[in-house]
Amino acid sequence: MKSLALEKNNIPLYFQLEQIIKSKILTGEFILGDKIPTEKEFCKTYQVSSITARQAILNLVNEGLLVRRQGKGTFVKEGFTKIKNIKTLRLSGNLNNILPEGLKAQDVKLLEIVKIKAPRRVAKLLDIEEGKEVIQVRRTRNDNRIPVSYIKNYVRPEIGERIKREDLYLYPMLDILRNRLKIPLTGGIQYVEAIVADYDIASALSVNICSPILYLETVIFERHKKPVELAQTFYRPDQFRYTVELRIKGDRK
Repeated sequence: MKSLALEKNNIPLYFQLEQIIKSKILTGEFILGDKIPTEKEFCKTYQVSSITARQAILNLVNEGLLVRRQGKGTFVKEGFTKIKNIKTLRLSGNLNNILPEGLKAQDVKLLEIVKIKAPRRVAKLLDIEEGKEVIQVRRTRNDNRIPVSYIKNYVRPEIGERIKREDLYLYPMLDILRNRLKIPLTGGIQYVEAIVADYDIASALSVNICSPILYLETVIFERHKKPVELAQTFYRPDQFRYTVELRIKGDRK
């Protein structure tokens, strides 16, 4: 992990680190059952004391997200689910409305397009074997030179290798899949959560580490509910608002 100091403000350092670790669990960077970095590694990465790192980890152990195994380290607790005890508001809508407004006016910066081995969470959501290769695309969208969103798209290689690099500057992935590659998309499911920025997100969005971030996780399907793409999108809340238009059943307007 790269080194980056936490913000020295009125928010305790242990709480900042605790929220960063929690965000990494929620977004799947730290996977259920996997070992997380050691206290020493957290100290080096975020330039905090061992007392701070120990307190952050202990709080997450007490919360039930982590478990310590003597002589082996600290692991993301098996059986933990990020939706446990969270009330869900289920809404339905048109796939055509999943794209935010104003995309055409935003500048796109392509950070990376690379073939990687699918992490466990990515593999699960794409319904493929863990470790199987996928194409990862990382981009930011900027408005008046201010980063608005940071997007990580994951697609299978046979799809990703057909994507033209120049299209990534012009179109959202949904548009590329449907209109450029002519993949018959049938629907999707999207989750929205509030997290805090770790080093990767903070760097991409030009915000302070531990800043509040709106996180959208979207899975797009083709026929027979076969997952085609996973998108992880991180928005700056000072530059983006998530709005849902509601209608009362029976309203014909």
